[in-house]
Amino acid sequence: MRVIITGGTGMIGRALSQRLLKRGDEVILLSRNPHSKKDEMPAGAQLEAWDARSAAGWGKLVNSDTAIINLAGENLSSGRWTQARKKSIIASRVNAGLAVSQAVEQAESKPAVVVQSSA
Repeated sequence: MRVIITGGTGMIGRALSQRLLKRGDEVILLSRNPHSKKDEMPAGAQLEAWDARSAAGWGKLVNSDTAIINLAGENLSSGRWTQARKKSIIASRVNAGLAVSQAVEQAESKPAVVVQSSA
């Protein structure tokens, strides 16, 4: 199965992708900065760029043999929770969810499963 993971370069995404690769799945990790994350990714995982707001560039990868796992969102522990930061945290999760919805809507054959998770 093809598994697309938004937020796949984070702690949970990397661990999950290792397990999926061992199982024999094709793993595609979406990252806003794929070039800077390349050395940190499990061998065999494919990195694709995305803007964290839309399906542009990766939506075409979705088909009926695809699972999408949305783990994307701003890091909760990287700074004080000011009002502006809280808005940014919420927006990062809402935008990622909308991007996944857009990819599903645009797909000719819908993905097998979509998992949405956020801290």
